Amino acid sequence: MEAGLDRHFLLGEPGWWNSPDLPPDFMAGEIPPPLPWVSTTPRVGNFGWCRQRLRPLVWPLLKPLAWAPLFLLLTAIPLLLPGRTPDDQVTSIFFFSISWGLVILPIVFSRNAQPMSDDSLLSLPVDWLSLALASAIFPLHLTIDPRIVWLSYALYWVAYFRTVQLVQAAMLTPPARFLLPIEPEDWSGELSPPWRVSSATWSRKVLASVDLPNGRAILSGSSRSGQDFLSMAFVHKSGFIQDPFHDPSPGGSELSELLADPLAVVGRGWPDSLIISSEEE
Repeated sequence: MEAGLDRHFLLGEPGWWNSPDLPPDFMAGEIPPPLPWVSTTPRVGNFGWCRQRLRPLVWPLLKPLAWAPLFLLLTAIPLLLPGRTPDDQVTSIFFFSISWGLVILPIVFSRNAQPMSDDSLLSLPVDWLSLALASAIFPLHLTIDPRIVWLSYALYWVAYFRTVQLVQAAMLTPPARFLLPIEPEDWSGELSPPWRVSSATWSRKVLASVDLPNGRAILSGSSRSGQDFLSMAFVHKSGFIQDPFHDPSPGGSELSELLADPLAVVGRGWPDSLIISSEEE
């Protein structure tokens, strides 16, 4: 099955963009690494770093985020019209759980599905502050004033809208990383500062990284169809992967300056199985 998907490994699946044809080598905002980087495209092959597009976030995130407000709205109905359900409190909690499940779970699953992404829960693009404040205020309606429940409810709406804004910011730059075919002996861990090397020996994990204001630049090992790759990506502060060579740069001027000079790593030729031939067009 993996071999059958090799032709979509770099360019991405046409269905992601509702197109029957293979995507072009460059899409809106995508730029090649600057000289003197040695880079290539899925249709050229040979040697050099090549962009691998990952699944766009619009499909797994937008639909559940669009449904969440409906259930958050339904949460208030048993409170406004008591006695209309078998158990108003349980019904309200049920709708509330669905609403925030539709917000948080798709974000977690989408991020975990990306290679090289961050797995920190608090880095998720969720307005944890408003969410925590609303949850802390909610129990006070039992001991101080029942009307406090509406203040808590309003803060949950604030948390939702701010979360949507954070998700939109994480989606501004498409998810992608750059791959360089190598052999394990090609990696020696000899990188100049500010790169911080995590492993001087080759492995399929994080090998080196640089902390930046909006996230981290990361190098890691990966493999496909028996070929090892050095993978480079920008991990946004939300934990999502973003294209490191994109206009505008997801990491700002700091990332552009970091990637102005190529890495001192010698790559190998691209396997024919991962390159798009003219017969496949």
